[in-house]
This record gives sequence, C-alpha cells and structure tokens, in this order.
Amino acid sequence: MKEGNYTHELQEKFDVDKWLESEREQRDMCGSYAYCAYCDKSEDYPCANAYVRMTEHERAAEEPVTEETSEVTALGKTVDIEDVMRRKAARKSLSFAEKYALSDDIVKERYAALKAALTSTPKGTPKIKSRISRQCDTYRRGGDIVAKVTIIGGSLRINLPLDPEAPEFNDGKTPHTATGHKKVYAEVPFQFKVNSKLALKRALRLIELVK
Repeated sequence: MKEGNYTHELQEKFDVDKWLESEREQRDMCGSYAYCAYCDKSEDYPCANAYVRMTEHERAAEEPVTEETSEVTALGKTVDIEDVMRRKAARKSLSFAEKYALSDDIVKERYAALKAALTSTPKGTPKIKSRISRQCDTYRRGGDIVAKVTIIGGSLRINLPLDPEAPEFNDGKTPHTATGHKKVYAEVPFQFKVNSKLALKRALRLIELVK
C-alpha cells in the first residue's frame, strides 16, 4: 500500500471514530486524543500524520539505552536517567522533566491529551502557551494562568482556576483537593488527579469549562 493511500485511509478511519465518539459525548472530541499533541492542522491528513509521528516517537523512546550513555530527551530537556535514578533513590527532588522521563507510557499519553486540550484554541482567539519550569508545566493566556500540570508521586495532576468549594464540584463525581493555601497554586487552587481513563475525560471537561 502506498504511503499516501495509507494516510488517507487512516484519516478517514479517525474521522469516523471521532464523529461517533463526539456524538456519544455530545461535544467535539477534536484535540482530546493522545496523538493530538503531534497535530499540524495545516496538513491534508492531520490526524493520520499526527498518529504516525506519535508512534515514531514512541518507538524511538523504547529503544534501549546503550552502555555508552543513559541520556534521553524529555520535554525538550536532556535527562540523565542513571543520575535521576540515583537521586530518586536518595529521596532528592526531581524536576518535572525528570519525573516525566521516568513515567510510564500511560502517564505520558494522558499528559499529551491534557496538553493538546489546553493549547487547542479556536482561530482568532488568544493562544494558550505552555512553559515548563523545574516544578511544573504552566499554561497561560495573556497574563492569566489557565492551568498547571504536575507529576507527584508518579501521579499526573492538573491545577485549574476553579473554586474547590463550589457545589457543582462537590457532588462526589469530581474528587479534588484544595491547594490554594500553597503559594505556587494560589491562582489555580483546584487540583484534580488524572489517574484513570474516566479521570482523563473529567479533566478534559474541566479544561473546556475553564477555556
């Protein structure tokens, strides 16, 4: 099968699957999949090409670390896995990029889905930009913080500018933690743990609410 035919057929499959799931969820699911983090909407087959790029990235990440070097690239930063493992064993603090490098594929896929949902904005509206610091991945629109994504104890978490005490978030369906007492989370006091498929869906709905 020629590459062009493959991407065309793959795009058609994604279009159908996305339409069906959008009907079930009663919202546009575009931007909510793991491969969306690799999307370039200017391409003829954006979903198919994004999926191909994602799988190529995953294959490269799965390549065994040679004895010559234990360095890998995580979120645009060079991480020495051996050094990170030593510091982790000594209970020393790790950066967000280092925690990401040690995370399993499921955590990385959920992070990619959150990133895609946060940075996907309608044409003509202000863009939401990501900035990775030592502690977290912060998303801003203009001067306002839209979200902070962290990894704590191997668990992916997102902080949003929502009221943790609001009745709509205290019906038992959206378990969360109030973290506004900590300076770093003062502007985004609502912390939600993204540790399952259901939690990811709920996190994506919360992101849409914030946006």
